[in-house]
Amino acid sequence: MTDVLARKDRALSPEETEALLRDRLGDQVVGSTVEFGTFTLHIAPSGWHAAAQLCRDESLLAYDMFDCLFGIDAREEGFDVVAVLYSTSVGTRICLRTRCEGGRDAPVCPSITDVYRGADWMERETYDMFGIDFEGHPSVEPRLLTVENFEGWPLRKDFHLTSRVAKSWPGVKEPAELDDEGNVIERIPEVGDAPGPYDLDKAMAEQARAINKPELDEGDADQDEADKDASAAKDDGDERPATEIDQETFDKLIAEGKSERIARSKAKAAFMKKQKAAAAAGDAPAEAEAEDAPTDGIDKETFDRLIAEGKSERIARSKAKAAFIKKQRAAEAADADDTDAAEGAPPDQDVEVAEQADESADAEVEATEEEPAKAPADEEPTAAEKAEARRKEQAEARKRKAEERAAEAEAGDADGDEPTQGPDDEEGQA
Repeated sequence: MTDVLARKDRALSPEETEALLRDRLGDQVVGSTVEFGTFTLHIAPSGWHAAAQLCRDESLLAYDMFDCLFGIDAREEGFDVVAVLYSTSVGTRICLRTRCEGGRDAPVCPSITDVYRGADWMERETYDMFGIDFEGHPSVEPRLLTVENFEGWPLRKDFHLTSRVAKSWPGVKEPAELDDEGNVIERIPEVGDAPGPYDLDKAMAEQARAINKPELDEGDADQDEADKDASAAKDDGDERPATEIDQETFDKLIAEGKSERIARSKAKAAFMKKQKAAAAAGDAPAEAEAEDAPTDGIDKETFDRLIAEGKSERIARSKAKAAFIKKQRAAEAADADDTDAAEGAPPDQDVEVAEQADESADAEVEATEEEPAKAPADEEPTAAEKAEARRKEQAEARKRKAEERAAEAEAGDADGDEPTQGPDDEEGQA
């Protein structure tokens, strides 16, 4: 069993193999190379048959299996023939290579079919593709891979394909169909005609491209979205030079690791959007800004009127807040007067004090109207805040007075409810 299995430890090294063949064949061994783990021995044409027979019969080599044989077009130098042999006992390969005699016009190589019967058909195929004649072969014809009346050798580098006659690169477009006089035949398809092979090829190619369409990565998807944004902004009529981009968007995308092409395209789209937004904001009336202003704690009617008159937003807001406070105080004073009238008490004097405070607050606002806007100090309250503080104090004072009045009224009611003793009661007690 061990004698049948390949034993590579018994195989000769490439150097030992070359030395053995040189000792037996002498000058017939031209040289040797080892490429991609394969040992190739170059043999002269006259020693080709003897080298193959020695490789098979020599016990130290024992290349008892024929692997393959093929030709090589060496251009101006002619043609080469390579035979690959294998040893089943030691598990190694060797390539025998020789240069054919006769050049490119009539290449000839000795046949080794009597040494390896497996070389029969492969030598016929090599003849069919390269036109190399093998001396000693039983018969290289009829041709195997082409028709019998085929002219030329397809695997030669100087063989012109039909498509290359019409153009420099094959496969892009099929050559035109010509008649006997060399004119192009144009065929118009009619109803019921089946599509030709070229039409079927085109249809199948379209289906293959649709099915095997590559998926876009994140970088490409972002680029498509950026291109769509840029093209949409351009279609809206807002065209800008290519150098105008939104620098903030560009820097952010670069920091996120996007490519410069994607970042520039997206930044350009962002720049166009900002330009359109600024143009739209410039066409809007000034009242839109007033409508967006917060209206909590201010009189909206006063604020809108002042904005329409051209007052600044700060002054309009301050006066509107004072008007709002005045209306609140007037409402509270009216409620207090109604309460005092119901109780029979004189009107509260706090209303006059509140009106004086409102007049002083308005005077302070008007005094600041002509002054340039300054940032208020963190610790100094504004006139409106002062008026609000005074209003709170007056409300607390009014509340305390109302509580005192209620307490006095309860005390008076208690005194009026005590029973008085009449004469009858006195007599009864007596």
